[in-house]
Amino acid sequence: MSQSIRVGLIGAGKMGMHHLRAISRVPNAVIVGVADPAVRRDAFEGALPEEARLVADADQLLNELRPDVVHIVTPPETHAALAMRALRAGCHVYVEKPFTPSRAEAAAVLDVAAERGLLVCAGHQCLFERPAITARETLPRLGRLVHAESYFSFRQVRRTITPGDQARDILPHAVYPLVEQLRVGSGLPDAAIAVTGVEARADGDLYALLRLGECTGILIVTLRGRPIEQYQHLVGTNGWLRADYVSGAVTTLPGPGTGPGVLFVPYRRAFQALSGATVGFSRLLTSKSAYPGLDLLISRFYASITAGGVSPVTPRSILDTVDVCERIGEVLAGSERTAELAARERLIEAEQGLPSLSKGSNVIVTGGTGLLGRRVAEELRYAGMRVRVLSRRIPGWSARLPGVDYDAVDLGRGVDPSILEGATAVVHCAAETAGGKDDHEKNSILATRNILEAAARAGVSRFIHVSSLAVLKPGSSAAHPLDEQSPIDAGNLERGPYTWGKAESEVVVRQRGAELGMGIKIVRLGPLVEYSAFYPPGRLGRELGPWFVAIGGKRTPLSVCDVGTAARVLRASVQDFDAAPPVLNLVEAPAPTRRELADRVKADRPDLRFIWVPATLLKILSPALKLVQRIVLHSAKPIDVYSVFASEHYRTDLAAMMIAKAGETTVRPTSKQPAHA
Repeated sequence: MSQSIRVGLIGAGKMGMHHLRAISRVPNAVIVGVADPAVRRDAFEGALPEEARLVADADQLLNELRPDVVHIVTPPETHAALAMRALRAGCHVYVEKPFTPSRAEAAAVLDVAAERGLLVCAGHQCLFERPAITARETLPRLGRLVHAESYFSFRQVRRTITPGDQARDILPHAVYPLVEQLRVGSGLPDAAIAVTGVEARADGDLYALLRLGECTGILIVTLRGRPIEQYQHLVGTNGWLRADYVSGAVTTLPGPGTGPGVLFVPYRRAFQALSGATVGFSRLLTSKSAYPGLDLLISRFYASITAGGVSPVTPRSILDTVDVCERIGEVLAGSERTAELAARERLIEAEQGLPSLSKGSNVIVTGGTGLLGRRVAEELRYAGMRVRVLSRRIPGWSARLPGVDYDAVDLGRGVDPSILEGATAVVHCAAETAGGKDDHEKNSILATRNILEAAARAGVSRFIHVSSLAVLKPGSSAAHPLDEQSPIDAGNLERGPYTWGKAESEVVVRQRGAELGMGIKIVRLGPLVEYSAFYPPGRLGRELGPWFVAIGGKRTPLSVCDVGTAARVLRASVQDFDAAPPVLNLVEAPAPTRRELADRVKADRPDLRFIWVPATLLKILSPALKLVQRIVLHSAKPIDVYSVFASEHYRTDLAAMMIAKAGETTVRPTSKQPAHA
């Protein structure tokens, strides 16, 4: 590529940042600007060149900066309109997946591009990863393709979306490799792919049967199946192959597999899987990109632009993928509607058995759709209080609690005091848990200020702020356990945006609450776990295949806080606000030992074998592990591995008193937390 390409980006979320880094690695690609009204320049952490501009909207990017190619990395429902605007401005377009929600929109975008002689590329980066490339090269050796299976198991990444939304987001990654394999294997480049059967469940499990000529395709996407996997299994008349996108390995078994040779099949498979995974993981560890296929796809797209060629992702592939996704999505939407109607009926029925509401108890809970906030709202309602949950969007019926009211409020954008009128207390559980400094500044610090000030204007005099023990200055608890008087580590962004945001939020509550004359209680939670559906805290260790490597002594205490304990103490603090301590460091009292937590893991995972590594050994090895991170992983800020697993010690007498005072839960034992709440 000798000709420089001016590149613009619309959308600077997590995936947008990956695009910026990938673009920066393409020779002669010049990033001229990014359009995103919600992101400040310091959030890019060096990914945006100094000469590039950060503008408020797409029109400003297109009209003032005049890029040659535009990357659209925004929510799917905005893709078609933004792509049209970019094409009409004379720009080639790269659109992240899902390309568009409907085939009609995709066809309209591609028609405009063809009319104007411009190229369009979809975010089908898995096609440009080594497993897919090797599969394409190997497929002719397998004879005529008979069967193609595309499998993708994933987990719910965000609690703020439904399982259906999560499944829709990852679905294209299972569809477009299958579409390509059916096209190549059938030898029918222009025939329509028939979707002969679809089953889509509201829990995010999707199944589809496709046919093209004599080739049959099976597609499976599951949010419940484990382990996490992505693979394609292709069967031809002369053998099969399996392309594993997690390990990067491709296992190939050409030939009819008959006669004495069948005895060698297990050994051939095992050897290829072992050697392929070893090479694949080594590439992953030494790669500068989390998405190597993205780098290659963008590079080839730009090369096609400069050479006047065709897009590396064909219009046919884009239309096929959108078409299959749309058909599956229609069935999924129907299943979601049916599930929501059933959930609404169950909710109405459950409300008949709720305790009567007490007079004068009207509580606002922020973040009431999250793991903790939901349990707090549930505790309060079953204690006879009227509860109103504030969240960014009103959840579906299946994620609501009986007898609880919901309002859609983005705390970071401001809070109308009228929503809080008549409330007697606010329990502020909401906080940002991911993203960079800007995200935490908006959704933790500014959100806390906004809800606090709105509560004061609405005449609410009691405010309970949920903080974290992570805000305390670390390192001194060996001689003296940390307590409620220990100083917080305010203003220290080096400890990460989450801890920084929580510490600054606590500062806001203390200072602004005093200025407003509010009654303030601060409850700092230890590492949050859920005993009823236990998942080990990070400081206990890491799961490595069939083993769990636990760090530290078996009898060493590890401070945690069960979500049920936290909900009971917060409910009790609302009920007797004046008697609650101004600040409470809340952990289980006494703290469980690491062995006790390991036993909880074993109860649910009897397949795991525990390996105990002394903490002193990890402390000795920590400097060497830092050096490995610098040399092998090119890390400018290597992690102190010992500190990741070390646990602070806390005084628990006040926590023990408050836990005892809170008593047993008021929530019915059958109450369960939905996966997507």
